[in-house]
Amino acid sequence: MARNEKNEQGKTRNGLQYYIFPKREFGEKMAAVVVKRGSNHLFWEGKNNEEIHFPQGIAHFIEHKLFQQEWGDAFMKFTQNGASANAFTDGDKTVYYFTCREKFIENLKILLDFVQKPYFTEKDTEQEKSIITSEITMYDDDPNWVVYYQMLNGMYENHPIKNQIAGTAETVQKITADILQQAYECYYTTENMVLICAGDVPVRQVRTLAEMVQKRETEARVYFPMEKNEILEKYQERNMGLSQQNFQIGFKFPSMPKEDWLKSRIAMGFLLELLTGESSSFYKKAYEKELLDEPLGGAFFCGEGYAFAAFSGAGEHPEETAELLSKELKQLQERGLDWSDFRRIRKKMLGRFLRRLDSPVSLGMGQIEWAMMDATAAEVLDCIKTLPMAEAEKLLQNTFSDTTMVLSVIR
Repeated sequence: MARNEKNEQGKTRNGLQYYIFPKREFGEKMAAVVVKRGSNHLFWEGKNNEEIHFPQGIAHFIEHKLFQQEWGDAFMKFTQNGASANAFTDGDKTVYYFTCREKFIENLKILLDFVQKPYFTEKDTEQEKSIITSEITMYDDDPNWVVYYQMLNGMYENHPIKNQIAGTAETVQKITADILQQAYECYYTTENMVLICAGDVPVRQVRTLAEMVQKRETEARVYFPMEKNEILEKYQERNMGLSQQNFQIGFKFPSMPKEDWLKSRIAMGFLLELLTGESSSFYKKAYEKELLDEPLGGAFFCGEGYAFAAFSGAGEHPEETAELLSKELKQLQERGLDWSDFRRIRKKMLGRFLRRLDSPVSLGMGQIEWAMMDATAAEVLDCIKTLPMAEAEKLLQNTFSDTTMVLSVIR
């Protein structure tokens, strides 16, 4: 980083959190608004203790509709200003962002304007249903998507993490303009919104625009249904006529308090690399047995009321692969972590993270994830550098278990 760069973070008087990363002499710039509400936030208690249950897919539906304003299409306005805009929804958040090289402040004004001004009409809502239903159908034909949610439905009985982000064709039909407005008022409060800007951006102007974001509050409170620690089904299978089988091996963990999310994610990153990385004992054995041609993809997810690890792969023998992984896990738990391996992986993770900081867009997209843990890039970097091996050892011993392992297969 150049010496004249000084990252800023703060909160406006109206409660909007912001992170600004001024990277001088870079051409690319980005900005994002993160709403800390996503497809998991279906269950609410109103100000008079009334139950409010939103249909599955409501957060994703709002994401689609916010770009459509009374004055026209926000996507088109970004394009006219030379910016590339997009949005996405996951279980925990909804994100709107753009990248550009010119007219950054003009584009930032558009972004902050349309996320504050919903324009939901019954006619437009009905028209959008067919678009979203087509999107759902497309995902239903994607083996990677199907095998993932099949795994989650083997793990979770009640938590909405098991639901597809866009909902189902049936739940989408239940959504009306009034329901969209009610959900918007619950979800889009300033205390749950974050502004992120990165690149050669005018910090003072960004801060001024952040201060102009209107304060929004709700008396409704989100909650999550009770979820047991046990899994529902150990094995899930579906036939889609694939030439090569896709599978997911998942481990359901007890939910974690928010203050533990950052260190748990970093520690689990070490463990996933140790367990199934290219230099792992597991992968060498799986390759020699012709179970895998490439390492499993490993990921760890945690949020409000859930936590799990998932390993994705393709091959003709998913059951044998899962059995080998279970065996290697038990052996690793018995012998414990090796300091030289832990140190080697720390260096690898540090290198990967530092490369990410060199790109404004990559840095900004990373901060979207870190903001969900109320963390900054500097705090993540410090955690990677200083995380004790004992933290990873504790996770290894207290989370992975055969009793909470799920195998999902698409044939």
